[in-house]
Amino acid sequence: MSAFVYLHPRFFRLYRYVWTPSTLIGCLRLLPLLFLFHAGAVSAAAISVTVDRESVPINESFTLIFSAEETPDADPDFTPLEKDFHILGQSQSSQISLINGRFSRRTEWHVSVMARQEGTLTVPSIAFGSDRSKPLTIHVSGSPTPGVGASGEDLFLEVEAEPKNPYVQAQVIYTVRVLSRVHFGGANLSEPSSDDALIQKLGDDRRYTTYRNGLQYTAIERKYAVFPQKSGTLLLEPLTLEARRTSAGQSLFNQFFNHSARILRAHSDSITLDVRPIPTAFSGEHWLPAEHLEIEDSWSQDDLKTTAGEPITRTITVRADGTTVGLLPELAPKAAGQSSADIKRYPDQPLLNEQKLATGVLSVRQEKIALIPSRSGSYRLPPIEIPWWNTKTDRMEIARLPERILTVLPGAETEETAPAAVAKNDPQPSTAATQPASAEVPPTEGGTWFWLTLLFGLGWLGTAAAWWLSRKPRKLEIPQPADDPRSERAALNALRQACQKNDPSEARQALLDWARQRQPSAPPIGLEELKSRCGRDLRREIDRLNQALYRHPASDWQGQTLWAAFRSDPMVVSDKDKPAITVDLEPLYKL
Repeated sequence: MSAFVYLHPRFFRLYRYVWTPSTLIGCLRLLPLLFLFHAGAVSAAAISVTVDRESVPINESFTLIFSAEETPDADPDFTPLEKDFHILGQSQSSQISLINGRFSRRTEWHVSVMARQEGTLTVPSIAFGSDRSKPLTIHVSGSPTPGVGASGEDLFLEVEAEPKNPYVQAQVIYTVRVLSRVHFGGANLSEPSSDDALIQKLGDDRRYTTYRNGLQYTAIERKYAVFPQKSGTLLLEPLTLEARRTSAGQSLFNQFFNHSARILRAHSDSITLDVRPIPTAFSGEHWLPAEHLEIEDSWSQDDLKTTAGEPITRTITVRADGTTVGLLPELAPKAAGQSSADIKRYPDQPLLNEQKLATGVLSVRQEKIALIPSRSGSYRLPPIEIPWWNTKTDRMEIARLPERILTVLPGAETEETAPAAVAKNDPQPSTAATQPASAEVPPTEGGTWFWLTLLFGLGWLGTAAAWWLSRKPRKLEIPQPADDPRSERAALNALRQACQKNDPSEARQALLDWARQRQPSAPPIGLEELKSRCGRDLRREIDRLNQALYRHPASDWQGQTLWAAFRSDPMVVSDKDKPAITVDLEPLYKL
């Protein structure tokens, strides 16, 4: 036995250390803690809900705080909150602490919301997997300062429109002001919109200081141009502003992580416009409302003189305040009028421009026309008149460009050939005037032999030249007349492809090319002249094509309606000396 004890002294000492009475008592004390730990792992996590403030006003955000000491079963689902609240944002944070040797962990979910209505609302129970939060009842009061800025509200919107009873397609200035007495950031202001109006933003925003009921406000002003597209009642819906209230000098870093920052919301009033139709007093062909309109022209040569066969360029410019560039008429047809056929006209593509100024839209249309006279003389260019409606004076006016007289001098070739023509028409030219006195007139027989010899020599030279040319390989050139039917078919295919691609520019060019092939003797200068030769449906689609070409911002144009109108009712006028082409038009979209 002693040998055994001697061989295992460490084992004996370890045995004595582990199983001492004090060690057994300590182990017994740990058993309740182990039991509590196991019970906590299988029990549900307690989730509490609080609000970051006691008073919850309408149109101002507040934060719901969901907190749990233990880890919930799953991530939360805040969808039930959307019934009575706008969810503006959410975040999650965790806190770990060690106090007096005690380890604790707390998880919080911050949900920024805004009440949809006043009164007593209930925050429903939110599911965290199998765990759930408890419901919470809150009271939402009205605005702390009733009225729109009248009683000292910190942030509100002002809107106004002028005039309130515009004409159709006339300009209305819509002004929005954001007035604030607090610092805010991350602002989001909704844009005005309407299906029955064209709305464009004007200039840059203005910032200034103003007063309302003796209180000082910082104002941010933004303006829009509204063009009603049909008569009747036009409703401009209220605008909404959302902004995060901040402190002066607060950095973006602090704003991002500051959960107590409040989101402010403001609503504007709605505005109703009474849009009047085109007045009966307007007798122009095309309706054109504007605040101011003027027309002018300039020439490549100031003295309005040119030479026969030499081009001279005329530039015509129209400027209008308070209207869109799409309403300005084409100028080339008006410039042509009933002028002489001895002047060929070649109009260039018009230059269109719209400037969004603080006072409204300024539209400019400029057209360049190259004139090439074929004969000398003085030519009268008819005046150009544009009827328009002055929206300031509420009456019709006519912008007029007076007639011009173009002086065409004889060309160099004409001056050289004129004496020869006179000599040829002279029945008895004077011998004394054409020959010196000492010259001898050859006898009649010598003159006859001279002309016969010259005639046979020229015949021999012509025969030799024909033989030499017959030995050279010849390239067969097939002339393509201007009225070649295949050219017309090419224009038809180009129009169909442009309509398929919904490309208004290519459709315009294809229409004009097709019309020039159909009427080579009197081709239309532009779409306005082409429209006068078409049926009612095609005229309506050409008007829509013009609006798509010149409307800013550009609108979505669908070419299938133009192609359908073209197939059912193409241009009815054609040249008498040109047979009509019967071509089965392909459908725009093949099924």
